[in-house]
Amino acid sequence: MSPTHHDQIALAAEQLDAAIELFLAERSNVSALTLAGATEEILGRAVKLAGGENAMQQAYEASALTHRYLHGKELKWQDFADGENYARNAAKHLLHDRCTTVEADFRRAAMWMIVRACANYDRLDLARTDRMREFDNWFYEHEVGV
Repeated sequence: MSPTHHDQIALAAEQLDAAIELFLAERSNVSALTLAGATEEILGRAVKLAGGENAMQQAYEASALTHRYLHGKELKWQDFADGENYARNAAKHLLHDRCTTVEADFRRAAMWMIVRACANYDRLDLARTDRMREFDNWFYEHEVGV
């Protein structure tokens, strides 16, 4: 088969739906996390290219204000990004030369990565998929308590 052209936003939406399916079925939190992470990154860059502020940027700005107030110093972008992406990076990369174990809550990390990916999807003014709406319902029931 010869290569064909693919829309990266559509590919990201497909990955996000797969991540949500894995997450809601409690089949693989690590796979849900890495799929959602790939989506979040692609859609976040698309939002920036469109001149908008992506979910990570917005979260950083809020966290930086709180950090400055509580600690009296600036929160560096890289420190924030490393913290937000720790579990995803731990699932994708061997982080330490001598240690092959990692401590992380992959379920919670996957959930928040899906939230960020969906937020970026919304910022591109795209219509939510059925799977995304299913995740919203789950989130409001299990996390928000509504």
